[in-house]
Amino acid sequence: MTKLKSISMLPKLPVASFAASVVAALILLWLSQLAMEGVAESNARISHSHQILGKLAHLQGSIEQMETVRRGYSISRQETFLLPFNEAERNVVADFKSLVELTADNRSQQERLALLKPLIDELMSMGRREFNTRTVDANHAAEALAHARLLIEQSRELIVTLSVEERTLLEVRTREGETSLKSMRLWLAGIGLTAILLLAYAFLMSRNEMTRRRQAEERLRESEAQNKATVHNLSLIGEMTGLLQACADTDESLDVICQYAERLLRMDSGGLYLFHESRNQVELTGHWGVDSRSEVVFDSDHCWALRRGELHILDGVDHALACRHLHDWDDVSSLCVPIVAQGNVLGILHVERHHGKINQAEVSLANNLATQIALAMASVKLRDTLRNLSVRDPLTGLFNRRYMEESLQREIATAQRKNRPLAVVILDLDYFKKFNDTFGHETGDFLLREVGSLLSRKSRIGDIACRFGGEEFVLIYPEAEQAIAIQLAQQLREAIHDLRLQHFGRDLGQISASLGLAFFPLHGNTADQLLRVADKALYEAKAAGRNRVEIAKS
Repeated sequence: MTKLKSISMLPKLPVASFAASVVAALILLWLSQLAMEGVAESNARISHSHQILGKLAHLQGSIEQMETVRRGYSISRQETFLLPFNEAERNVVADFKSLVELTADNRSQQERLALLKPLIDELMSMGRREFNTRTVDANHAAEALAHARLLIEQSRELIVTLSVEERTLLEVRTREGETSLKSMRLWLAGIGLTAILLLAYAFLMSRNEMTRRRQAEERLRESEAQNKATVHNLSLIGEMTGLLQACADTDESLDVICQYAERLLRMDSGGLYLFHESRNQVELTGHWGVDSRSEVVFDSDHCWALRRGELHILDGVDHALACRHLHDWDDVSSLCVPIVAQGNVLGILHVERHHGKINQAEVSLANNLATQIALAMASVKLRDTLRNLSVRDPLTGLFNRRYMEESLQREIATAQRKNRPLAVVILDLDYFKKFNDTFGHETGDFLLREVGSLLSRKSRIGDIACRFGGEEFVLIYPEAEQAIAIQLAQQLREAIHDLRLQHFGRDLGQISASLGLAFFPLHGNTADQLLRVADKALYEAKAAGRNRVEIAKS
C-alpha cells in the first residue's frame, strides 16, 4: 500500500515543482517590479544631483570667463572681446535659470541662489559698463578689478557651498539607491535560486561550466596572441635599437626609424616630425605609408601633443579635438606622441588610421617606440656633437688643423687617382699682433670669428675651410683650376679688405689679409710640400707689402 502511494505521488512531484516555479516566478516579477521602481526613483534623484553639480561647475566657469573677457577688454580695448562676453553672459543667465528650476524643491539651495543672483547681476553690469566706456581710467580700472575679484570670490564661495550641500544629498541618495538595489538583488537571488534549483539546476550548471571553459580558452588564445605580438615587437625594437647604435648620422637614423615604425605600428600612414633650429616649427623628416592628412611643416602650437607635452589621440568615431596640422580628418583616427629626450622635446611621432580606431595596445606601443626614438636621436646628436668638437675649431667654427691635414691627404689621393687639379691657400691676417696689442685679445677673438664666418660663407660646396693656428687659415679647393683658385683667393682678399667692423661701438679700422697659393701637382705631391710652398708664397706676399695674393714659384 505504501509502495503504491509512493508511485502515485511521482507524477505529482513535477506538477508541484512546476506550480511552485510558477508561483515563484509571479512573486519574482512582482518584487522585481517594486525593486525596479525603487531603483529607478533613486537613479532619478542621483541624476538630478549630478545635473545640479554640473550646472554649478558650468556656471562658475561662465562667470570666470565673463570676468576674464571683461579684463581683457579693459586692458586692450579691442571690440573682439564683446562677442565672447555676450556668449559668457548668456551662459550665466541660462545656467542660473536652470539651477533655480532644478532646486525648486530645496529651500536652502533656493536661499543661497537668491544670495548669488545680485553678485552675478553686479558682475554683468560691470561688464556692460566696461564695454560702453570708450576711455581708460587707470584708477577706475584698478577699483573695478578689485571689486570684480571680491565679487568673484563671493560667488565662488556660494557656489562651493551649493556644491557641498548637493554632494551631501548625492551621497544620501546614492546610499538609498544602493540599499534599494541591494534589496532587489537579495530578492532576485533568493527567489531566482529557488526557481533555478527546481527547474534547471543541472542544465544551468553544465551550461555555465561550458561557458566558463569557452571563455577561459578564448582568454588563453588572446593572451597567447598578445604574448606573441609582444615578443615580436620587442624583437623588432631590439633590432632597430642595434641598427640605430651603428648609424653614422641623423639621416641614416631616420631611415631606420621609418622602416621599423612601419613594421611595428601597422598604420595607414605615419611620419616623424622634428623641430627646426628656430624651435618654432616642426618639419616632416621621415614618412611611411600612404599620403598623410597632416601638413609637412607646421607651427609647434598647431599640435596638441607639443602644446600639452603628452600624447594626443584623435578618435575617428568619437571625434575628439583635432590638431590644426590635420586636414580632411573626418574619417581618420590619429595619434601624436611627443619625442622627449632628457627633458627636451625633439618633435613628434604622428600615425594615422584612415578607417577604424587606434586601440590602447597600439597607443602603448607607439609611446614605447617614441621613447626609443628619443633615446636614439639623443645618442646620434651626442655623437654629432662629439664629432664636431673633435674636428671643429671652437672659436671660429671652421675645421681644425687635424681635420685639415687628414682632408688634404685624402684630397691629394683623390686628385692623383682622378688626375684632377687641387689648390691650397694659406691666409694670414695682416698686423694681427699689433691689432691685439691695440684692441685687446677679446676684440682679436671677435675679428677671428668674423673672418671665420666670412670664409664659411664664401666657400663653395666641397671646399674645406680650416683654421691653421693663430691668425692663419687654410683653404682647400678640390678640382679647382689655377685661374679659378686665383679668382677665389682674390675674392677672399677683397671681402676681408671690405670688412667694416665695430666691437662695442668701437671702429676696428681697416682689416686686410695676405694669401699664398700652391697647386697640385705643380708645386708638390704631398700635403707637407704643398703647405710649405704655400706658406713660402704667403711670406712673399707679406714682404711685398701685404694685402695681396702670391702664387708659389715653380
